[in-house]
Amino acid sequence: MEIVNRGVDAIGEILKSADIDEKRSILFCLDKYLDPYYGYNLPYFDEIIVLLEKHLFENHDKEVKEDILQLLTDYSKDTLDYLVERIESIEFELLADAIYALGLTFNLKYVPIFIRYENDEHLNVRNVAKEVLLELSNL
Repeated sequence: MEIVNRGVDAIGEILKSADIDEKRSILFCLDKYLDPYYGYNLPYFDEIIVLLEKHLFENHDKEVKEDILQLLTDYSKDTLDYLVERIESIEFELLADAIYALGLTFNLKYVPIFIRYENDEHLNVRNVAKEVLLELSNL
């Protein structure tokens, strides 16, 4: 909790560390701090989201990246531009979850991304993209 209270740079330093347990611990802690239910209203909330987006493309274990995607899915608001700009380079195993996180922003400027993947060769990716497009069409 002390690390989160020190700000984005402190969180970033932990995410750069080599210890997977420390990384997963700070991500678990962020789950509480980012959740509106607990009322923390961090003044650097948006910076944390961008930091998490950037760390999706760092050399982390799959579990860490899955934890990051879960936080982005649960707490990002209306924009995940860093992720959008680099979606082509995300690991295949994470692509469907990344598209889902983008869809939950309900940001119509991301529609071309969803259209690009609605005919993907991989069923899971294709289905998520189609589901997001359907949801957005109901807005």
